[in-house]
Amino acid sequence: MFIPASNRQKKLLRFFKIPPGISAGAAGWEIAGIMSNEECRERWRRYLYFTKDFDSDSDQLKPFDEADLESLEVPDGWSDSEAVQQFKDELVAAILEDESPFDRPQPRVVFKGRSFIFTGKFSYGTRGACQEAVIARGGSAPNKQSISRLLDYLVIGEEGSHAWKKGSYGNKIEAAILSRRDYGSPAIISEEHWTKALRGD
Repeated sequence: MFIPASNRQKKLLRFFKIPPGISAGAAGWEIAGIMSNEECRERWRRYLYFTKDFDSDSDQLKPFDEADLESLEVPDGWSDSEAVQQFKDELVAAILEDESPFDRPQPRVVFKGRSFIFTGKFSYGTRGACQEAVIARGGSAPNKQSISRLLDYLVIGEEGSHAWKKGSYGNKIEAAILSRRDYGSPAIISEEHWTKALRGD
């Protein structure tokens, strides 16, 4: 299955004059090669510092002047990875300021052949019990699966469902919100919605 490169990957490829119309896997290999070169790493770092281009709304680069970029000195101690993470944290906090992380409307839950990750505390029972309920219906719920566009559902436990209102939403919820924003998946659903699907409601 062909999975296109992400907007972030395409931006970096554009920056180094590489056509971006390739798969995510091929883009990853290209980027790994580029970033193994210290000069390329530093040039990309200067671009990020100069433009503050941390979003993934578009695959287009922000305008910049080559001469300005070449003469720019990034301050000691500035970290592009920390700056990107801060941008992501602020973006998710803004999304959650006035709403929950759940899909609106929450989608129909299909178990067979679909993958689930659980986060938070569940009224239904332990996380293991939740995983067993999914597996019994033909789905998968591996312990070590990470959040990515390949995940179908992130289920948030009812007992921790108000945490985001206090700015404490956890890495899984943040990663799922960002992945859903960029790729349309995974769906983020409540325990209540999930248990209704278990019952066939």
